[in-house]
Amino acid sequence: MNIFKKNTWLIFYLIAFIGALLTSGAVYLKYLGIKNKTQNDQLYVTKMFNLQLSTLFLQYENVIDVLSGGLSSPTSPLNVATLDKIIADNPLWLSFAAFSPEGKFITSSNKRREANIVNLLTTPSTQARFKQALNSDHMVIGKASYSTHFKTWVLPFRKRLLDDNGQVIMVMTSLLDLAMVYEHWNESTTPGNTLQATFDKSFFPFLRTCLTTKQISELYSRPVKSSVIQNLNTHLAKQKLTAEQLRHSQSPVQVIVNIDEQPSLLTLTYNQRYQFWIHAQQPYQNVIQQLYKPAAAYTAFYLLLMTFIFILFKWVNRIEDRKIAALTYEAEHDSLTGLPNRTLLRSYSTQLINSQQSFTLLYLDLNRFSHINNTFGHHYGDIILIEVGKRIKQSLQDLKGKAVRFSGDEFIIVLESVKRSEIDNYCRTLLEVVDAPYLVNNTFFKISASVGISQSPQDARDINSLVSYADNSMAIAKKSKNNCFFFSAEMHQKLIKNIEIEQALHYAVSNNEISLVYQPQLDQNQCLSGVEALVRWQSTSLGPVSPDAFIPVAEEMGLMPTLGLYIMERAMSEISKLQNQENIPFNLSINVSVSQFMQNDFFDKLMECYQRYQSEYLKLTIEITESLFIESIENISPVFHKMQDAGISLSLDDFGTGYSSLNMLKKVPIDELKIDKSFIDYITKNKTDRAMMKSIIRMGKELDITVLAEGVETKDHTDLLTELGCDLFQGYYFSKPLALNELALFVKEHQPE
Repeated sequence: MNIFKKNTWLIFYLIAFIGALLTSGAVYLKYLGIKNKTQNDQLYVTKMFNLQLSTLFLQYENVIDVLSGGLSSPTSPLNVATLDKIIADNPLWLSFAAFSPEGKFITSSNKRREANIVNLLTTPSTQARFKQALNSDHMVIGKASYSTHFKTWVLPFRKRLLDDNGQVIMVMTSLLDLAMVYEHWNESTTPGNTLQATFDKSFFPFLRTCLTTKQISELYSRPVKSSVIQNLNTHLAKQKLTAEQLRHSQSPVQVIVNIDEQPSLLTLTYNQRYQFWIHAQQPYQNVIQQLYKPAAAYTAFYLLLMTFIFILFKWVNRIEDRKIAALTYEAEHDSLTGLPNRTLLRSYSTQLINSQQSFTLLYLDLNRFSHINNTFGHHYGDIILIEVGKRIKQSLQDLKGKAVRFSGDEFIIVLESVKRSEIDNYCRTLLEVVDAPYLVNNTFFKISASVGISQSPQDARDINSLVSYADNSMAIAKKSKNNCFFFSAEMHQKLIKNIEIEQALHYAVSNNEISLVYQPQLDQNQCLSGVEALVRWQSTSLGPVSPDAFIPVAEEMGLMPTLGLYIMERAMSEISKLQNQENIPFNLSINVSVSQFMQNDFFDKLMECYQRYQSEYLKLTIEITESLFIESIENISPVFHKMQDAGISLSLDDFGTGYSSLNMLKKVPIDELKIDKSFIDYITKNKTDRAMMKSIIRMGKELDITVLAEGVETKDHTDLLTELGCDLFQGYYFSKPLALNELALFVKEHQPE
């Protein structure tokens, strides 16, 4: 579930990231669009400015050529009236003047006086450009200067005039009104661009738009900064261009350079005819400012979209959280009772163990609950289980812990305490709560419970072991009903031993580890009457194992029918062979467990085995315990009579310790009563035991039933039993259980007369 949640938000973050990339890409594309448009506009303005200047200058040059058409010598007169009329028609022109090749003033329009005009060849500020005009076929542009006569900044144009022999006769000069040029270009240029024309070589500006009066003086008084020119050359080099290449190609170039420590977009081109550079520039910040509005719009759209998607994902995530919470609850809680289940038990106990919190685990099982399901149906049982869950949960109101439905009619309670007094008090309360009557469909039910208890960390530190220990403790508590039992180390060792026995028992018969010994049974004359077959187990892994240890385990495992059949087969085989060798008849007693006797094919297998080894010497007695009579006597009585008809005797083992009654002796064809050792031990000292023994022997005599006393260990026991009329004796006073070869010797020594 957490993985799904993480993946959901991962998708959101991925969408946000992709959206940010797309938004950034859109802003960048918009930036490129604005930049390209700005550069294209700037390129257009630069070309137009260059074209208009070239046209204007060429127009002036042509006018000068026309005016000088009638001049053949320095003394030829100029038509001043014509010059004045041209100036009047063209507001950009301020004046025309003629100078000799020596730089001396000849004449001018506007009737200017000669005294006010300097020698152009000898004046330092005009000398270079005047000489260039003397040697150039084209009009030469002079350095911009302030005219005190016209009280404005002017730009001089000079062109030589030649005679028929190609000699310079004079230099025509005209003045261009820069203020009028600024006014014209400020109105017609694209806003944001500054246009400038700069002389080649000297790099003195001679024309620039968007200037104040103060800026004009500063601009025309000094050349362009060398740092700007160097920076421009560096950017041209990045495009694999040089200034010389631009001079020849006259193609415009666009770069971004720092001008006055401010990045600027610049478009540069060269006018080859008049030898000057033209460039348009505007601050790069203008491009960025144009980007603000669309970038803000894109960002706002992105944020609005991501807000919507975030709300959508939040809503989906909330729904998923609810589903996950519901699924988690279902996964961690029992659907019937609503209590936590094994999953939550494991996580809760792990949390306690990891935090080193001591706790107690109670394993509760309802006694005989299956009878309610089988009799009234599972619907009744479910209603009771729901109520049990409520009662257990309510019992924890004042305690820190959790109640868990473990399975079926089994519940686990975890208490965050290991104090014995608290646990004992809670167990009593718990059993009382569960024991209270249940009303289901007008029917009252009374149910008791058994509780097994284990504790962490003293018993175990993992939940599996704690549950197993508590379950085993509950099984012990169940024997006394409505009880609690604490797990102990001794019980744990016994459980381990039983598990080892259980595992080894599976292979005991196939590994030929099971053997038999035989304890003799003697009459009053101490002659052999018979033997009882007793099983022994010599395990390869566990060593010798007592029958008292492995027989109950075999019963629980359901192995007794198989083991019992093996004992019957082997006992009859060994005794029949011994009897045939020695030609001595005596009785063979074999113990049969209740589970083996209750097998449907028990009698068939018994007869199959008996017939296989039957001889004139073999007399067979089947020993049963009184616990067999718990079953319905009507069901097992036919088997008794079949055995009787087949000549097989029936002995009632451990008589007086179980469930038998005198009425059973009347219904069952018992041939022999085996008096339990517990009655024999104290007959010489206890009058009650002696009286009971006397009554049993007398009853046997009157019912024509042989009485055998087992566990006879002293001569006093023998003498008293003989005096009381006991028929047969079995015990260590006469012989311990013997191996087959030992039994052969014993038989020879105590054979019947």
